Amino acid sequence: MASLWAELKRRNVFKVAMGYAVVAWVLVEVASIVLPTFEAPGWVMKAFTFLVIAGLPLALIFAWAFELTPEGLKREHEVDRSQSITQKTGRKLDYLIIGVLVVAVGWLLADKLLLTEDPVATEIVVDDVADPTESIPSVAVLPFTNLSADPSSGYFSDGLADTVLHMLAQIRELRVAARTSSFKFRNQEHDIAEIGAKLNVSAILEGSVQRSGDKIRVTAQLIDVSNGFHLWSGNFDRNLDDIFAIQDEIASEVVAALKVSLLGETVEQLNRDQTDNVDAYTEYLLAINDLSETNSENLITAVKHLQEAIRLDPNYARAYSTLGRAYLDMLDWGAMSTMQATRAARDAASRALDIAADSSEALAVLGKAELRDGNQDLAGQLLNKAIENGPNDTVALDYLASYQIQEAHPDDAIETYKKILRIDPLSENAYIGLATAYNATQRFSAASETIERFKSIAPMSASADTIQFFIEYGQGNYVAAIDSMQRALALVPDDIDPEGTVQIGHIYLALDMPVEASRWFDRGVEIDAEHPMSRAAPLFLNYYLQQNEEKNVRLARELLDDRIDRRNRSRAIAIVVLLDHAAKTGRHDIVLEALDNLYPHLFDDPPYDLDNDIYATFMAGWALIQSGDADRGTHLVKSFLDSLEPNEEVYGVGPPSIISRLSLGETDDAMEQLDRFAERPISGWLNRLVLEHSPVYDSIRDEPAFIALLDGFRRNAEEQRQILQAMSEDPLQVE
Repeated sequence: MASLWAELKRRNVFKVAMGYAVVAWVLVEVASIVLPTFEAPGWVMKAFTFLVIAGLPLALIFAWAFELTPEGLKREHEVDRSQSITQKTGRKLDYLIIGVLVVAVGWLLADKLLLTEDPVATEIVVDDVADPTESIPSVAVLPFTNLSADPSSGYFSDGLADTVLHMLAQIRELRVAARTSSFKFRNQEHDIAEIGAKLNVSAILEGSVQRSGDKIRVTAQLIDVSNGFHLWSGNFDRNLDDIFAIQDEIASEVVAALKVSLLGETVEQLNRDQTDNVDAYTEYLLAINDLSETNSENLITAVKHLQEAIRLDPNYARAYSTLGRAYLDMLDWGAMSTMQATRAARDAASRALDIAADSSEALAVLGKAELRDGNQDLAGQLLNKAIENGPNDTVALDYLASYQIQEAHPDDAIETYKKILRIDPLSENAYIGLATAYNATQRFSAASETIERFKSIAPMSASADTIQFFIEYGQGNYVAAIDSMQRALALVPDDIDPEGTVQIGHIYLALDMPVEASRWFDRGVEIDAEHPMSRAAPLFLNYYLQQNEEKNVRLARELLDDRIDRRNRSRAIAIVVLLDHAAKTGRHDIVLEALDNLYPHLFDDPPYDLDNDIYATFMAGWALIQSGDADRGTHLVKSFLDSLEPNEEVYGVGPPSIISRLSLGETDDAMEQLDRFAERPISGWLNRLVLEHSPVYDSIRDEPAFIALLDGFRRNAEEQRQILQAMSEDPLQVE
């Protein structure tokens, strides 16, 4: 053995091994930077690393069998020992090793001290959405592949991934890509590096689930996006009852592999809103599977699954909080009234908080319920607490942005939407919210740029063109607005509701083209005659034409008796019709009766509580003053103006502000508000209709500023019609 050791040293085998290892390490490091620059697939780096490692035993064999001589390379047994120069060759190898080590040390110092890039964090590449100060580890959990014999059990593999994602998202020192974005990569052939770039994360957790009866097999692997290496992998063959232990173990291993500080958090705390009942868990997974594709039908079935999960485990906190979120979604989809939805959501969220007091989802649901009920201060406190407890909770962030918009803090909302996009970079809701916030503050270029950015990642989304409709409309670009809505409708030919078609009809009224408007209104009725916008469409047309007043009054009363939805001014036009009729005929009882049925609390004795729909307060006050009840009417109108003031400073003045002051007899203040309104872009087809026809403006109708404002609307309509006529083919006509 001693002689073998000495012979290995003499032939420089050890020095070759050391030199090879150092050079190989430098080559692998260089390749890890160079190959991504040329967008090489991940397998290239893996193959290169394998070849480098495989070359080591070949180099050692070569060093043992051959010797470098002045005459060239010879087999070792052919060299006379007295003529051997292995000692000189060894010194040269020493110099080579030292030189390469110097380069390696220099490389390490530059990487750690000069480049300053956290090897775990990846900066977000979404224009100005990126946060350059962020340096925490980041991970995305992809949907686990369903390897079970039953393809319909995919909800279970999805649910396992979702639960692990939910646990990881509660860790403050970890940024976790939201399910909305990470689950978009289901069954898609993408390189890990590409997925990491799209999701702005440095690690990817993927896996598979195979379920057979009461047995389950789960595999999972955590992959470093930068080089494709596994940071951790695990295989679990267990009974189905062990699914919860598997979740815990996977989450714990991911945290350990990413070297994340839990800051006192434990697996037990991460599981505080979960269940240990397999049947309840299964019902919950079925519910979130329904909620992943939101529509009225899926919401109803999701609620049933969640209620069953709660029946099976009355202490299942996450089922309660998700149930509350589903109720609020049903409100947004028109499947529940505001009162029903907020009460049910509040009850569910409160029960969740009784079980898990720091549940971010439950706090967020409770906050949004309070916001919808008009309790802004409490809503703000709850929503901020939700985000403090769940920094990766995109539901809470989305609710907070809605609160900030409503409270006239659009800049805060813009920052909140950008924060959502750092976590959920493929989120349609976040892009649309960001564009809407820009549009509300008349930052039209930023709004359009946001929509174009969104289209680059979701070119088939009808929502992008729908929001572009409002952006163009807000600038008075009516032809471009119609074109945008046409594109949106073309993307969903089998799922068109009347809203888009009726909105196109509204724009044609703004263009003074009532025949075309009527055709689009008729199309909305053909699609769904009972939709609020379809039912309200004749009111808009007749009000524009100033005809069929008695028929309009009957229809307006019918719609208000049915408590027609407020969407897109459908309720507002009915109230305006009755208010104008009262001013002309003295029949104030008709409008007062309709408003009293809708908003009875506004007609109580003092202190006349405000409605969370502040425009209802304004209209009730207007009606009362017009009827001669000056005290109550003045109180409501002044209360409306007080609540409106912050919004006007941010979003600008609208006709309700002018009408309120005219109702109070404050003509000079009304004219000042009129001047401010005239500074805004020419838009607002309903504003123009009311300006032209409502008797409330009679006292200032001859004022030069009022005449100039209406002339501006008319000139813009004429310019837009000329654009329409200049098109070689008019693509904006109804088919």
